[in-house]
Amino acid sequence: MEKKHQTRDKHSDFSPLRSAAVASGAGLTMLTCIGLCVYAGLRCDEYFGTSPWGLVGGSLLGGVSGIWSVIKQMLRK
Repeated sequence: MEKKHQTRDKHSDFSPLRSAAVASGAGLTMLTCIGLCVYAGLRCDEYFGTSPWGLVGGSLLGGVSGIWSVIKQMLRK
C-alpha cells in the first residue's frame, strides 16, 4: 500500500476574502497602536505641560509599535 502525500502549494490556497481580512486586520492594528500612543502622548502633554513633545513621541512610538506588530502578524501567517 502506498501512502499518498498531498502537498499543498501556497498559490492554490489563495482566497481573496482571506487576503482582504488579513489586510484589514493589519490596518486596524496600525490604527489602534497609533491611536492609543497618540492619546497617551496627549495625556502626558496635559499632565507634564510639555506641549508638542508627548504628541510627537506618542506618534513615533505608535508608528513603530504598529509596524512591529504587523510584521509579527505577517510572519506568523
